[in-house]
Amino acid sequence: MNTTLNRRHFLQRAATLALGSSSAMATLSRLQLAHAQTAGQSDYKALVCVFLFGGNDAFNMVVPRSTTEYAAYSATRQSLAVPQNELIAIDGQQNNGAEYGLHPALADLAQLYSNNKLAILGNVGALIEPTSKIAYQAKTAALPPQLFSHNDQQNFLQSLQSTQKRNGWAGRAADLMHSLNNNPRLSMNISLNGSNLWQAGADVVPYSVNPEGVGTINAMDRKASATENGWEHSRVAAFQAILAQQQNHILARNYAEHMNRAWDLSEEVGDAVAASAQIQTLFPEDNRLAAGLKMTAKLIAARDSLNVSRQTFFVGMGDFDTHGDQNRRQSLLMSQLNDGLAAFYNALEELGVADKVTTFTMSDFGRTLTSNGDGTDHGWGGHHFIIGDAVAGGRIYGTMPDLAIGSNDDMGEGRIIPTTSIDQYAATLSGWFGLPGSAYADVFPNLANFDVTDLGFL
Repeated sequence: MNTTLNRRHFLQRAATLALGSSSAMATLSRLQLAHAQTAGQSDYKALVCVFLFGGNDAFNMVVPRSTTEYAAYSATRQSLAVPQNELIAIDGQQNNGAEYGLHPALADLAQLYSNNKLAILGNVGALIEPTSKIAYQAKTAALPPQLFSHNDQQNFLQSLQSTQKRNGWAGRAADLMHSLNNNPRLSMNISLNGSNLWQAGADVVPYSVNPEGVGTINAMDRKASATENGWEHSRVAAFQAILAQQQNHILARNYAEHMNRAWDLSEEVGDAVAASAQIQTLFPEDNRLAAGLKMTAKLIAARDSLNVSRQTFFVGMGDFDTHGDQNRRQSLLMSQLNDGLAAFYNALEELGVADKVTTFTMSDFGRTLTSNGDGTDHGWGGHHFIIGDAVAGGRIYGTMPDLAIGSNDDMGEGRIIPTTSIDQYAATLSGWFGLPGSAYADVFPNLANFDVTDLGFL
């Protein structure tokens, strides 16, 4: 690696983007104002992040099926290998000539791929700059902090920042774009999985909704209590009286203001969801991902009542940390992922917004190619799905890795070095969402280190 040349290249690109960034903010504000005055909800777009907590073994999710490449995969994975005759074939060769298939539990997602509604991004992961095996071993490559650590990698993927004080890339995008929504009370960013770094900005705070429905303050239903005179009515009345008291202390005043605002907002969102079109698509039961996506679909159905034109949603799915019992557990996980994502796409089609909502997966990291005896350990790069009618689907983007142990893609112990960065992945998604390219330097701090900023899947 020519370090001097790379540093000069980086500084030139960073300077260009920084100049664009500093002049972009004022321009962006004017664009936002103009957009808010002219665009209605017909311009609606949403990004839905499905985060696979624990580190998904993507190398058993998208598997080479051509003879030579499957032989290398099978020799590496041994008892963890998905049988070749069980793979669901998908069209499209990579530039290495290999053909691929999906895990047998992903039949509905394979159909979406065949219908050009699903794309695969190969070997993407946390990177500061393009990193080769030689640079990694020579310790000349800048690396994200604490590779292979769950918490550190979740934080990096969601923030793209290595500093201690961080906010998320969807949060920073929302800081710049939230005025596109005509409803200032509701955050652009809604979480179905509690607090998360991805949606937290300097100004924008994500609004949390339970998969079961919009919650009330301390489980106190202000509207229901108004129609009865029992214990609930007294409890709510007492709390309202406390909030209405004149407070001398600034913290007490702020607390009362925030509680009343949160109470009002939960009723506004709950009423909008209740009044929106009832979704007929059946979602699977006993599927936590499906429950979160069903509630997301209900919130999207209420977009006109909520007066919003841009939204992000964060939905989590856990148990991907398959150190043991992987073959049984991953089949169940793939089945739940298939059923949840397929039902969500069908619901979006029913609502007529399948071209306005793009769903994508992220995960802590990929997993090791080698087996620990009954499972896999923490890896680095992995594959991801992008779904929606706006997606240029039916293709594998990025560069699929050589799965032979000791290949140039293997940094050691079967950990695959990513060839596409999360910054590139996120920038491509955000460009479709409407974030101006002039703001990329602020939102994606490592993007200037990579030559390609639009991966072409949207």
